[in-house]
Amino acid sequence: MVFRSDGRAVYWNRAAEVLFGYYRQPGLGPTQDADFDPDDVFGVLGAAEGPFSLLIPSQDGERYYEAAVLALEPTDIAAIARVVTLHDQTNLVRSDRALRETADRLRAVGLAALDAIFIVAPGGLIQFSNRAAETIFGWSAVDMTDRRLDELLAPDPADPTWAGFRSDWVSEASAALFSEIHLLPARRRDGSRLEIELSLSSFRAREGMAALAIVRDVTERVAHEHTLREAEARWQFALEGGGDGVWDWNVRTGATYFGPRYKAMLGYGEDEFDNSFDGFIGHVHPDDHPRIRTRLAEYFDGEAPNYSCDFRMRTRDGSYRWIHARGLITERDAEGRPQRLVGTHRDVTEARQAGDALQRQLAETLRLNMRLEEAQVQLVQSEKLAAIGQLAAGVAHEMNTPLGFVSSNFGSLERYVRQLLDVLEAYRAADIDASAGGPQIEAARAAYRAADIAYLREDLPALFAETRDGLERVQRIVRNLKDFSRVGDQEWQFADLHQGLESTLNILRNEIKHKAEVVREYGELPEVWCVPSLLNQVFLNLLANAAQAIVETGTITIRTRSADGRVSIAISDSGCGIPRQNLGKIFAPFFTTKPSGKGTGLGLSLVHDIVAKHGGQVTVESEPGIGSTFTLHLPVSSLIGGQAGQSEAA
Repeated sequence: MVFRSDGRAVYWNRAAEVLFGYYRQPGLGPTQDADFDPDDVFGVLGAAEGPFSLLIPSQDGERYYEAAVLALEPTDIAAIARVVTLHDQTNLVRSDRALRETADRLRAVGLAALDAIFIVAPGGLIQFSNRAAETIFGWSAVDMTDRRLDELLAPDPADPTWAGFRSDWVSEASAALFSEIHLLPARRRDGSRLEIELSLSSFRAREGMAALAIVRDVTERVAHEHTLREAEARWQFALEGGGDGVWDWNVRTGATYFGPRYKAMLGYGEDEFDNSFDGFIGHVHPDDHPRIRTRLAEYFDGEAPNYSCDFRMRTRDGSYRWIHARGLITERDAEGRPQRLVGTHRDVTEARQAGDALQRQLAETLRLNMRLEEAQVQLVQSEKLAAIGQLAAGVAHEMNTPLGFVSSNFGSLERYVRQLLDVLEAYRAADIDASAGGPQIEAARAAYRAADIAYLREDLPALFAETRDGLERVQRIVRNLKDFSRVGDQEWQFADLHQGLESTLNILRNEIKHKAEVVREYGELPEVWCVPSLLNQVFLNLLANAAQAIVETGTITIRTRSADGRVSIAISDSGCGIPRQNLGKIFAPFFTTKPSGKGTGLGLSLVHDIVAKHGGQVTVESEPGIGSTFTLHLPVSSLIGGQAGQSEAA
């Protein structure tokens, strides 16, 4: 019969059914004509500890049984605690034949068994040993017969672990020996050592109580267990040495192992914290219970690769600490349900506090950055307004000359038109009063002569040509202004950079014409994917700086090239140059060498930022007293401004 750890029988063979009248078929309980209550006997057997004798009444008188108990360590797979075998000694008494048959069967079992089997007679001498015993220990059956078990197997005659086997232990049937499995050191015939597991059961022989000893070689298993214990010790030491607490949760029973570091990090002693899941959850902040159960459910359902959760736990002084828990399932049942979860706890209170402080600092930094950006926008706007003011003065000067002679020509045209109208009026009057004769006609002729029609016929075409030229010059200036600013056109597009350079030069004509000669060395440039108004701002800043760097008169040279999908625009001047110590600072915001009030220091910073926005670079070469060259390197097309640019370029 096989019993679980709670004493309940889970299996009994046919012999037990016949003996007790207790059948395994569904719906059938014990028979009603038994001479005893089978449930009572099953209860006794389920609680049995060690070998014992059992008398059971039957129809032909009492029957005598020897009960052997094989105790097993319950596992997560099978919770079997003991196997009870009842041997009917009545048959042995009644029949020598049955005795011999039984002995033969036992001998066959002994020969086939992998474990060593010894039958020890009263007095402690070995009467029988199987073939496995010869294989394991190296002694022959003859050599082992009539020797004491401890004398044969103990590695040392004084070994304390074998002390209980030196007396007449078989006859005494000590409960301490027969109630458990013994793990003992042993030796082979050649002197080599091994670890054995010894289980004993007693039975009554003619001479008195005898014993059945089953010996299993567990040397390899013990070595593996030792290695495993060392590995677990190292693992736990490493985790707890790093500040982590170790836990091992039996999901089915709720029992939980907490490592020493686990409770210490919360200020609890070993006995101040219940070793169960309920004990753990009772120390978690109530607001965090749903989060823990949600994370566990997600992991158990396969929605997460592991269990990971942050929550607060109450310490011994009543405060709460933030804990980061991680765990993995190490055992599942046959249906895949989690049975065991092993993991670690780490105190992350300081890390969370530092993270919160960092978030606050980040928020403050973002706020200050926003204020800085607002200030920078204002300064950039000031730079643009200053440039607009400078441009306005130059444009006004450029437009003043053509507008001046257009205005003068309109004065002359007004006078000419008035004279012509006077002539027309005189001839109209003469035509109305033609009968009057001479006076009106003469007046008309006088008006015609006063108008000097021949002069007007010569001067009017020239006057119109000059006026048209002046208006076209004004129109061209306005068009250049529009091309420069690209009003209403701030989107990325392909643009002609030469057109942008020319528009900018026309806008700066008044600034440049009195100081520098502009030399154009244009190469073949493809249209470039860009924001034209921004690049025009770059051209404006560089050309204006070039003009300002020339003290009296000089040259501004513009070179353009294209190669390997990139274009370069170099703007050189023959001005004063830049000191070497300032070359590394000229693109920094607010850096300027101009006198106070004549620059914000944002011009070249804007150049650098705009070129970087287009995926390009700006480089500078300068020699004091010789001049400077600023070179823009730009990709023809770039994903920076959107996928369309790359697609169209392709």
